[in-house]
Amino acid sequence: MIVTDKQELRRCVKQAVRRAQVAETLLRFDVQSGSLGVDALMAALPPRPGTPFGMDGAAVYAALGALELPARDLASARSMQESYDRNAWLREVLDALRAQRVLAVVPVGQAGNAAFEDDRISAMIEAEAALFAPGRYGIPFEAAARQLAGAVRACGARDVLAEGLGMDALRHTVLPVCEEERCVLHVSLEGEAQVRTLDALLRDFPGVRAVAWAQGGAEALLIETAARQTGLLVRLTEMNHLPLALEKLGCRFLPYASGAALPELMLGRWLVAREQLWPLLADAYLPLARAGYPLDSQRIESDVNDLLTGSLKALYL
Repeated sequence: MIVTDKQELRRCVKQAVRRAQVAETLLRFDVQSGSLGVDALMAALPPRPGTPFGMDGAAVYAALGALELPARDLASARSMQESYDRNAWLREVLDALRAQRVLAVVPVGQAGNAAFEDDRISAMIEAEAALFAPGRYGIPFEAAARQLAGAVRACGARDVLAEGLGMDALRHTVLPVCEEERCVLHVSLEGEAQVRTLDALLRDFPGVRAVAWAQGGAEALLIETAARQTGLLVRLTEMNHLPLALEKLGCRFLPYASGAALPELMLGRWLVAREQLWPLLADAYLPLARAGYPLDSQRIESDVNDLLTGSLKALYL
């Protein structure tokens, strides 16, 4: 169907974003034994009296609505949730999210027990800072590499998370393990200097694919860098960089990750993020539509699917 006016464009983009499956790349939750459910979700509200302004206030109530739990009767909501067993409830949350894939953070020491009933959830092994605590002879990069590789093999992980690590830890441990074990690196960067260093390191390890994120000006530089690095996928932390990412990368980036500590909060944050994403994406199409580009609903759906799942999936091919 050819899109012929602005309102039709907005409806089409809104529908595509709301209906599309998503890939969540940062769930900070112990899938096997972490607390979940209505009580855990309500505890995520801002710890202050009055109206819960802010993204997580909206996310909590959006999640309740998506799960068809009555926000005005939490006792009934709790009873409804508790009628499910743990795995069935997780499936309900993933179904409401329209999840295609969820990467759950798993510490190195818990890798041997990381087995998930729902195959939409995958382990992402965290290269924890504790692995790199200096010893008598300096930082034990080789021992850290053995531990990290062992954890990856223990649960068959295809993803490694590196947050708050120095570039030497990446160079001497994390990147060699990712290259040897054929894992995708997920890495947070602090400042433009680290963006430039990662760019150089990925050239030294051409077999490694990476998902990276940063903030502020560093995120803008990361977007520019990813335009030259085919193995580097940017995950936005700031929606206001969406127009720049679309201009430089097309749909080869990730617009969002929840970073949630609860599955239900992950669901709610994604619901809020979708409502932020679709107007920005609709505005990005407007100059093309006004210039006479033959925009149709199938093209929009394809673009949205590339953004939310396809670009990540391509890293593993």
